[in-house]
Amino acid sequence: MTIRRFLLIGLAAAGIAGPARADWRGQFRELGFGVIPVETQTQAMASFEAFIPYATAKLGVPVRLFTASDFIGVNNALIAKQIHFAWTSPSAMAGSWLECQCVEPIVAALDKDGNLGYNSVLIVRADSSFRTIDDLKGRTVARTEPNSQSGFLVPTIEFAKMGKPVDRFFTSPVSGGHTQSVLGVLNGTYDAAFTWTTRGDGYGQIRTMIDKGMLRRDQIRVIWESDLVPAPPIIVHKDMPADLKETLTAFFLDLHKERPDLARAVAHGETQGFVRVGLAQYESTIESRRMLRDARRRGG
Repeated sequence: MTIRRFLLIGLAAAGIAGPARADWRGQFRELGFGVIPVETQTQAMASFEAFIPYATAKLGVPVRLFTASDFIGVNNALIAKQIHFAWTSPSAMAGSWLECQCVEPIVAALDKDGNLGYNSVLIVRADSSFRTIDDLKGRTVARTEPNSQSGFLVPTIEFAKMGKPVDRFFTSPVSGGHTQSVLGVLNGTYDAAFTWTTRGDGYGQIRTMIDKGMLRRDQIRVIWESDLVPAPPIIVHKDMPADLKETLTAFFLDLHKERPDLARAVAHGETQGFVRVGLAQYESTIESRRMLRDARRRGG
């Protein structure tokens, strides 16, 4: 996957009254931060216009923003050490961990009520006749892409448990992303689609699109909601120096207190801030990815 580097706001070290130099800064003269655009790439750039120079000043080295068209593109850049930390899907992180055991989560954002997690939801147009899952049998219900937790992994696993496998109970194309899924529902391309949100739409795809003027909440209706699933993590390469991991962790732990607007940009909506996480918080996601991988290998 070709990673598109589309924003660089570097502040020269001589011009920054930055923190005391730590050992890792002698090894890393800049840091790359990977994200996928939840909205459009232009809007993603705008969302991080203030975050990147702030991170540069706080961390004491230039920070570059990288994007890819999907989660695995960002993860692969991290695995290849082309970037140093990334906001990603729990499912994508779990898939990468199963392949190489070389990535690890360090922090994740709480929602506006202090919950650590979010929900996969199935949405339809508010003016449609669809009220239940059974109403959608045989209809076109989009998933996002295979490395999305809410848009692919959770519905694939949970609907199979119901005896309603997504790819057999519905016609289920892959849209390519959450924005495409929601817009596809609005314009009638899809009868329904899976996406993600938190309680009260505090953060997630629905909140981002509302804030960007791409969606009115009264245009859609949720007809299924998953249990709480682990929140999107900030991840690093396992081989990263321990002092750099701790510097990045501390930076995100302090972000909401010092710049709540920037914490909101990274979390994609309202948040009470970031907290430490580890692989233990993502065991259920890793197990789900393992089950899906093994089923595919068996041809199931």
